[in-house]
Amino acid sequence: MSAAITGEIVEREDASIRELMEIACDLVSWVDGRVSSVDVGHNHVGVHVETQDDAERLARMLSLGTVTDFPPEAGSHAFTVWSSNSGPGVQFSVFCLAELVRPVRAFPPAEPWWLGFYDGGLGTEAA
Repeated sequence: MSAAITGEIVEREDASIRELMEIACDLVSWVDGRVSSVDVGHNHVGVHVETQDDAERLARMLSLGTVTDFPPEAGSHAFTVWSSNSGPGVQFSVFCLAELVRPVRAFPPAEPWWLGFYDGGLGTEAA
């Protein structure tokens, strides 16, 4: 995994296209290349996958808290989009055209598991 997705780049509002491309490459590798296309724009990375498993895997790993279904319209298929909440930093979207098993889950950001890990409460003595 590149430093782009784990570092401060994700939190910046001025990520370069090169940095966004590094992030896109990370996302593609997270689903072993099973991606139909990738969109990279001004502080946005969108990934198009073909299975619900891959979509939910990326959504969970990116903590994408919003999921929206788009019904079929004349000339277009139905699809589902998982997206990050608006705010500063890089915005992420995961698109899936597959027929999905309901209910579709969103993955809102949660407190990272490592917070409090080094607070002396897990078998370590405070100095």
